[in-house]
Amino acid sequence: MSSHIILRRHTYIRILPKELPAPIAATINCAIATAAGAIRLAGTIMGKKALISGMGLLGLVCAAMCKEGGASQIVVPDIDDTRLVLAKQFGASETLNSRVTKLSELDSLKTANGLDRFIDMSGSPDAMEDGIEQLGVNGVAVFIGAVFKHRKLEIDAEQMIRPILTIKGLHNYNYQDFSTAVDFIIENWKKYPFSDLVEKEFSLEQVNEAFEYAVVNKPIRVGINMDLR
Repeated sequence: MSSHIILRRHTYIRILPKELPAPIAATINCAIATAAGAIRLAGTIMGKKALISGMGLLGLVCAAMCKEGGASQIVVPDIDDTRLVLAKQFGASETLNSRVTKLSELDSLKTANGLDRFIDMSGSPDAMEDGIEQLGVNGVAVFIGAVFKHRKLEIDAEQMIRPILTIKGLHNYNYQDFSTAVDFIIENWKKYPFSDLVEKEFSLEQVNEAFEYAVVNKPIRVGINMDLR
């Protein structure tokens, strides 16, 4: 709640269009920028078959970025049917409730030679293990969501070596990712339902109520309006 901020020299600054709504602009740092970093690490998306697990804000944005990047297939598992409906709106071509259906049971994956890209935003060890199993030759996995302590992953080393798989991890993002995220939002904030992702706004005086609402209702995002006028 500072009145001033000191920026280090060469800190990246972007000026946003006035018409971009503040609740959408607020998601650029750090969710959308982190999603941009995931896409950067994943490599070429054009024409690739992608799997994205975890449909929070990062996963939804990642699906939209893959859609805009020309992915030929975007498969999205999650445990929440409401999130899966949102995933379709953000560009997913196929969705499945992973509590009901296993990835290996998806018809489109049975006949495929494996997926090309796997990005995990869930942090679930089960989801990460299942995603690795779906990758084909030269597949790339990017782990983003596992930022809390979980059980250790069980990955078959032979399964990694023979198809020449790559696993990368990312925590936060760099300036390039931030700039990519800004460009993406400016170009696409009206194309996808970003305005629905901040499900409820609170005033600064209601900050405790905002946290309580987030814990109980588990929305994509809760907004706190900083207008002190």
